[in-house]
Amino acid sequence: MFRVLPRLGAALVVAVLLCAGVAQAEDPTLAADATRPGVIDLAYQGPIGAHVAYYEVLGAQLEFLGTSDIGSTGRTRLVEATTWRCDRVERSFVAVAVAKDGSASHGSFTVRTPSCENRFDLVVPRRAAVGSRPLVRITDRWGLGAIRPRLCIDPPHARRTCRTVAFGKAVTAASRRFTADTRGRWGVQLRVRGSKVKASVAVGKGVRAGAKPPPTLLATGDSTMQGIDSFLEDRLAGDATVRSDVLPGSGISQTRRFWINRAAHQAQRLKPRSTVVSIGANDFFDMQAPDGSTSSCCGPEWVSEYARRVRAMMRSYIRNGRGRVLWLALPLPRDPTRAGVSVTINRAIRLAASGLDGAYVVGMDDLFTPHGYTDAIRWRGQDVEVREADGIHLNVAGTSIAAEFIQSALAGLGQ
Repeated sequence: MFRVLPRLGAALVVAVLLCAGVAQAEDPTLAADATRPGVIDLAYQGPIGAHVAYYEVLGAQLEFLGTSDIGSTGRTRLVEATTWRCDRVERSFVAVAVAKDGSASHGSFTVRTPSCENRFDLVVPRRAAVGSRPLVRITDRWGLGAIRPRLCIDPPHARRTCRTVAFGKAVTAASRRFTADTRGRWGVQLRVRGSKVKASVAVGKGVRAGAKPPPTLLATGDSTMQGIDSFLEDRLAGDATVRSDVLPGSGISQTRRFWINRAAHQAQRLKPRSTVVSIGANDFFDMQAPDGSTSSCCGPEWVSEYARRVRAMMRSYIRNGRGRVLWLALPLPRDPTRAGVSVTINRAIRLAASGLDGAYVVGMDDLFTPHGYTDAIRWRGQDVEVREADGIHLNVAGTSIAAEFIQSALAGLGQ
């Protein structure tokens, strides 16, 4: 039995319904969107006119987050339902929809948000003169504030000094100076909740500066990249700076040049050494080729046009040989119609990468669905549930396995 936190009344009824195993309405779906820095949005698809209550699952407790009503589209959204947290990165949510006739449906979803390890950017000059006061700039990438990290300065051959940098609510930037009165390499650390961000300043002539920042890895695509990106941040910490750019609900077939243009812009702005792409869950739209002809999914002309668009994106990420792209083939979804589309998309992806130096296809289809859709796979000698209830997305365990598989692929390419 769930115990419902302070908001009782209707919330208690909802908890009882969940424990009783409520009959589901047709295809009810809850999804969590954690792609905007610092916040989690919740979306529900269900019966028109239903009233939806949202909760976070905390062990045996349900914490009430808010409500929304389902409009004529059959969808509703609770924007900024909650925020990312340093002390809890794996988040589980449930939602219950009560229709006008009193019938109820419910959905669940899990999502993983980034750890505090990557919450702050710490910027210091690589070099400084003896007696100068170098500026340390600290930025809360989550945009939340309301946190008190510790800034520590390590002089050469002297005792470390630390002080608290208090970020008020919604305060996202702070700067501090220190007096570099001794020649040598000075260490700078920002500590928060057991995590550390490190930098160094070479003070004085002839002092060797610290290593250059690690290369950038871009994790991008639609909602199928969500969760994989945060695990990659943790797994590659120190070896790569992971930047995430995820657009849930987007697709390559939806508009003619949106993702082609976006890929070019991402490559120009971030200059990633490696790019990991997962996209295609919403790709089933008619497409127009450059010659003006239109094709419908999933015939040869459609495959050819999809491959052309993917190849154009791959070329942008490869950056004339300065980068490389790892494109994730889609694990098959539960729905047979969607599965057929995914098979076609995977064929187009492999066609696009064929003969293109720097483009690699990572076989997530072979890893998760080698013999068709399944909720669980055999991994490290045990059966592991890897899919969300919607039969499309990977759950937290699934995204962790995917990130490990990608890390191995990167290692095989020399990281």
